[in-house]
Amino acid sequence: MKLRNAALLASLLLIAGGLSAWAEGPNYGGTMRVALASEPGTLDMQMTTGVAASIPARHMFETLFAFDEDYAPQPLLLESWELSEDGTLATLRLRHGVRFHNGKEMTAADVIASLTRWGNYGLTSKALWVHVTGIEALDDYTVQIRLDEPFGPFDFYLANIYGGAVIYPAEIAEAAGDQPLSPDQYIGTGPYKFVEWKSGDYILIERFADYASPQGEPSGYAGQRVAYFDQLKFFIVPEDNARLVGIQAGTYDYVVNIPNDLYPSVKDDPNITSIITDHPPIYPIALLNNKTGLTANVKIRQAILAALDMEPIMLAGYGDPMFWSLNGSYFAPGIRWYTDACIGAYDQADPERARQLAAEAGYNGEPVRLIVAQDMTAQYNQSLVVADQLRRAGFNVDLQVYDKATFFARRNDKDNPQWEMAFSFYSTSPDPSLVLMLNPAYAGWWDTPEIQRLRTELNRITDFDARYAKWEEIMCLWYEQVPAVKFGDAYQLHLMRSEIGGGYGTEHPPMLSPYFWNAWRK
Repeated sequence: MKLRNAALLASLLLIAGGLSAWAEGPNYGGTMRVALASEPGTLDMQMTTGVAASIPARHMFETLFAFDEDYAPQPLLLESWELSEDGTLATLRLRHGVRFHNGKEMTAADVIASLTRWGNYGLTSKALWVHVTGIEALDDYTVQIRLDEPFGPFDFYLANIYGGAVIYPAEIAEAAGDQPLSPDQYIGTGPYKFVEWKSGDYILIERFADYASPQGEPSGYAGQRVAYFDQLKFFIVPEDNARLVGIQAGTYDYVVNIPNDLYPSVKDDPNITSIITDHPPIYPIALLNNKTGLTANVKIRQAILAALDMEPIMLAGYGDPMFWSLNGSYFAPGIRWYTDACIGAYDQADPERARQLAAEAGYNGEPVRLIVAQDMTAQYNQSLVVADQLRRAGFNVDLQVYDKATFFARRNDKDNPQWEMAFSFYSTSPDPSLVLMLNPAYAGWWDTPEIQRLRTELNRITDFDARYAKWEEIMCLWYEQVPAVKFGDAYQLHLMRSEIGGGYGTEHPPMLSPYFWNAWRK
């Protein structure tokens, strides 16, 4: 990411040694006002992978581990942990004195109940939980998890908040079962606690006076967390111009996902810092229905990939090339999992080859149903170009446009999927095993025998070099079986008022999803 404002860069300093080296502060008090682009369906992060939900939720709910600025897992609710030499027994030692927002101290019973619920119903748990043979409390602050074989990304799974293993009071986790928590059950251990959710308007949380922060220098989501603001208020503002005008007027302190074509109107404004999320980027993707219908035929999926010219697709979605780049690897250059293995099939722009592959598949003019949410502006614009390119390659395209809620409901209907392509975007996964398209339960439902084998082997390996080689095999299989089409790397534009200090440092800028502990108003 880049902070595009020299004046602010001079005044924001990295938090060092906990509370040292602060610039113009720190100051307690006030309300941080954040404008979200969409309203979450739930803040129960075990049951959602939504980025909009994660922004307020990560201030209230915590996981056993958290990702640092390099996306490496670090203990958060843990004092320490260890893995047995054979990789099958994890011993987790909890921090003492961590309290839930209802005043109850967190113990092993809460962790076991939360992990059990997540393991049974969480959206990203299955790859790990299928290997769990036992979970028990040795005492009030020690949990042991037994596995039937080594699981390389164990701590990555427990640090991931998206559909992740957040820790709730045992009585709440046990009562909720497979249903999302209701707002009166939003009780976590984070620096802020839930106050109110006014549907269509705002979500309000306030400082938790009894918060027990982890120790250590702040780094990404890890390290010390200090709640300087009295309240964080997350406004639901789906209109792009309303978010832009709001931060220009000082109504909001931070706004997310401003269309890139509006950047010229703010780039020289001394009152606003432009935050461009170029490291890590987001990944615009079209999921393909691998389960049923036309695209269950791999040659149809290969034909779709062959037809696409990625440059006009990325240009339509993200405008100025300063906000995107062409990249056929799932991970961006500069991320340790980046590889150029088998990316020759990316960006073919070959409609004649697409026609040939479609003919070999027996294509006879059946409609290719593309679904997209109109209020996901970049994805909607990309879908228009993709539809045109597929028509030029001889496909009968049925572009279906929905509101966001309807889009997600249709996309996630695994019992009766009625689409061939679904447009979306994804944030960087800290580990390949967390790439959603590799999850057989995720929309698209890629679960061939070949990817089953490679997934299992990837998760069993603990050595990085061996796991990297296995990831390269997966990338090659990706381009052979085409479970989804990645268009490129894209950079979102967030805006922040220059009077907000702390939190985001000059050497270590913000993570992809913003957080507002360790920040204050100057």
